[in-house]
Parts: sequence; C-alpha cells; structure tokens
Amino acid sequence: MLITLIWMLGFCLGMLFTIPFLCIYYIAKLLAGNEKADKLAFFFTRFWAKSIILSTCSKVNIIGKENLTTSRNVCFIANHQSYFDIPVMMGWLGRPIGFIAKKELKKVPILSGWITAIHSAFLDRSNPRKAIESINKGAENIKAGHAIVIFPEGTRSKDGQVHDFKTGSLKLAFGSGAVIQPVTINGSRVIFEQNKRIRKSEISLIIHSAIHPNDDIYKEKTMLIEKLQSVIASGIKL
Repeated sequence: MLITLIWMLGFCLGMLFTIPFLCIYYIAKLLAGNEKADKLAFFFTRFWAKSIILSTCSKVNIIGKENLTTSRNVCFIANHQSYFDIPVMMGWLGRPIGFIAKKELKKVPILSGWITAIHSAFLDRSNPRKAIESINKGAENIKAGHAIVIFPEGTRSKDGQVHDFKTGSLKLAFGSGAVIQPVTINGSRVIFEQNKRIRKSEISLIIHSAIHPNDDIYKEKTMLIEKLQSVIASGIKL
C-alpha cells in the first residue's frame, strides 16, 4: 500500500511538470531550432520516465551496455512484459527513443504532444493504408536519426515469457535499413502485471549485440526474426 501511494505521488508530480515542460519544448523549437528542442525533450522525458520507475521503489540494472550501438540509424527490438517497459527504456538506455503508439493515444491531450515531440509514430491497425503510412513515417524518423523501439510480440506477455514475434512488426526496421539492437526487459511485469497492484521490482535491461544491415542474416528475414526472438528470450529469468 505504501509503495502504491509513493508511486501515485511520483506519477502525479511527473504529470504536473509535463505541461510546463511541453511549453518549454515548443518555445525552444521555435527560438533555438529542432536540435536544441530534441535535447530538451530527451531531458524532460528521461526525467519523467525515471520518476515513474523510481517511485515504485524499483531498481534497474543495465547489462551489456558495451553492446549499445553508436549508430543514429537504429531500431531497438524488445520483449514486452509491462506498461512500464517504455519508461524503463526511456530512462535507462541513455539515448532519445520514440516508439510505435496506438492511434487512440493521439486523442489524449498533452500525452499526444509528447509522443509527437520524441518522434514516435501513431499506428492504426484497423486501417491497412493508414498503417503503411505510419510505418513509412517511422522509417523516415529512423533515417533522420531518431531511434525507435518496437515490441514485435504485439502485446504484453501475460506469463513473462517471450512469445512469437509478428513478422509484419519488423517492416519498420527493414524499411529504414536500420541497425537492429535486441534488448531483453526482465522483471518489469512484477511492478504491476503480476499481481495487479504496484510492487517494487529489480529490473534487468539486457543489451544484446547489434545486427547491422551488412550482416548476412539481415538479408534472411525469417532467420533474422527467429534469431531476434531466441536472443531476447535468452535473457528471461522468471
């Protein structure tokens, strides 16, 4: 109960700062240009993400940080255990990232502004034409140097195991010719999904070796998807 109260306080404080931070971002974008505004967006979103996780009294361990690619043209591929996966990656990867967001989030005031500010893309799964437009938009963002995170399982894993990757989910990475960086998130489901209440957890963020467009396996899409799933699953400990 105490952890839940601490988390609610942290969440409310994070949301309280969101509106002024967003205003500052757009002012910086207007007066100082996109590069300075992007640095502010990274600072603000990292602050928000860390406040969300740390307010649950959880700890995040980074493993394999030496594997983190320095390429700006990168797509992070990760398993999906929890609602808290995105703030974990935003707070501890150490670089700006966007993600593929559900189209419904575009209607949420303030939140949609931040999702756009960090160069994410909204996906409409019910409309194939719109979905292709979103994938193309995401590919353009990656080519412009804005990293994006993809969860190929398509939904959160209820048991914490890594489930089959959906082939279509990697079109964004292939379409942009991005370096693919596999990441395992382990332990985030303990925070809420495991018992449907806020609990502290020790989370591992495991950075695996990157796969580059000139690697042979990059050209074998089916084999690449199988390898990504196997590598990411290897870091799971329940």
